[in-house]
Amino acid sequence: MDRDRILDILGWGAFAFACTVFLLPVVNPDIYWHLSAGKYTLAHYGPPRADFLSWPLYGTEWVDFEWLPQVFYYLLHEAGGFRALQVFKALLLVSTLLLFRSTALLYGRRAALPLLLPFFAAGLMSNCDLRPENFTLLLFAVTLYFLEKSRLSPAPPAPRYAAVFAFFALWTNLHAGYLYGLALVGLYAAGEFFTEQLPYIYGKAPFARPARSLAYLKVFAAGLAASFVNPYGWKIYAVIANHQKHIATLQAHIQEWGTFDLTNPYQWPYVLALAGALGSFAYFTLRRRYTVYSHFAALLFFAWASANHSRHIPFFIMTGLAFALALPWEAPAPAARRRLLALAAAAAGLLLWFYTALVWTQYRAAPRVYGWGSDGLAAFLRANKGELSGLKLYNHWGWGGWLGWELAPDYRPFIDGRYLFHDKINEVTGLRDNAANWPRLIEKYKFDLMLIKLDEPQVPVKQRLADGREEMFWRPAYLFYLPRRDWAVIYWDSTVAALARRSAVPAAWLAERELRYLRPGDTPSLPGPLLAGEVSLAALRRERDIYLRGHLAGHDKSVNSEVEAFVAQLEALCARKGAKCAK
Repeated sequence: MDRDRILDILGWGAFAFACTVFLLPVVNPDIYWHLSAGKYTLAHYGPPRADFLSWPLYGTEWVDFEWLPQVFYYLLHEAGGFRALQVFKALLLVSTLLLFRSTALLYGRRAALPLLLPFFAAGLMSNCDLRPENFTLLLFAVTLYFLEKSRLSPAPPAPRYAAVFAFFALWTNLHAGYLYGLALVGLYAAGEFFTEQLPYIYGKAPFARPARSLAYLKVFAAGLAASFVNPYGWKIYAVIANHQKHIATLQAHIQEWGTFDLTNPYQWPYVLALAGALGSFAYFTLRRRYTVYSHFAALLFFAWASANHSRHIPFFIMTGLAFALALPWEAPAPAARRRLLALAAAAAGLLLWFYTALVWTQYRAAPRVYGWGSDGLAAFLRANKGELSGLKLYNHWGWGGWLGWELAPDYRPFIDGRYLFHDKINEVTGLRDNAANWPRLIEKYKFDLMLIKLDEPQVPVKQRLADGREEMFWRPAYLFYLPRRDWAVIYWDSTVAALARRSAVPAAWLAERELRYLRPGDTPSLPGPLLAGEVSLAALRRERDIYLRGHLAGHDKSVNSEVEAFVAQLEALCARKGAKCAK
């Protein structure tokens, strides 16, 4: 078997190995409001112009710059649920990998593919959830491939400007990442212009008429003009300005907007790529006096962008690895070849560890979004929409998309992941660890229905029981900022609790649903009062029945069986000799 045949087998095997990164489950909570927007667009024959999902901003102008992927998402979800969305995401990313492979082959780097492709996929891992950015990664790879193909051609590029216009118009309607494609084209234009003028700069020739750089500049102009071909025209740039206005908040509270993190193992491939690519360019520039200035400009720009915002890491992975491959590496000497093979074997071992420890461990049987919803809560809210749907609702930031998708139009969330709520991020973050912020938020927005996550710290409270004894109990924090005199627990499961303001719901309805004792996070404090006769066993049995009657059983966050078992344990305590439980 000849060498090329072996390399092909190894290369395609590595390609299949790398593709396992792209099959990970969907965990992006924003997918739900994307689905809502896609449904709206098809129902109204056009993308939304105003917020129709939330109650605080209902009717506010919304520039939905990702409207086209949302249509695809909705259609795919209707056809095949989250499984179809997961497969679609994987196909986009696999196509991106194919294009990167084609770019590597432009430089004749077939021998590098067995290690390069798994490393490339590992570098994309932290940014390859189901998002409209998937389209940008693919189209950025297309842009890079054609720019490199034209650069390597002996003749100046002769692009078809109508095709360029259509390409960037499509990209604009898919995702605002078209700006990175335009940036790459502009950097190629700047780099080629500098290269063309080098003889003039060194005083060896007159000023040269731009050729390649002018062609790239025309591509840039066509792409920029195409960006205005969208349902909102110039207003998409207002959305970009909004992101920049709130960039400090985004960096502080959203991981993908933050700077890269050395302690995050999913970003280690990026750190290696950053060191390798910049080190290679430094070597060839300083020692070999070899520089491709368009590469140099793009490399510096995307190194800066990725270091500032981790969501830009894929753009450096693509450009940095491609440009490092394009350098004029020489074949190693026989002695160096053995060291290179040993280094390749070590790299293969590291990649195998990365995939074994950090990729394949994340596979799950079901592809639905995890952690961003509760079937039991949805069933409860639907069943009681007559009393609850008109109330001003509070929800955790990550739950807003799910609420809008699952319960519209009866319920409207308070906040979700859209840019419209950037100015509210600081208000809702930090609530978990600083309960003092809750009263101000509740007073400002006049909430009547609170959907709170059950991940708050417990608060130590010394309590005097009916028999005169004092005991220390650890009580959930919500009991203090949502006091029982004003708020009633009406639903809870393993992740979320719903509390209604007493004055906002009918008293008779509330009496049939309130859980005064079987409250989330507070059940460990019940045995003491029960044994002291302060709480009757009959009251707990009644609340158990209320809980089981009002809570859907069998969903992944259900605690129905745990509630039954808990009350049974309390009954057993009261059955012991000497117990003073009130019957």
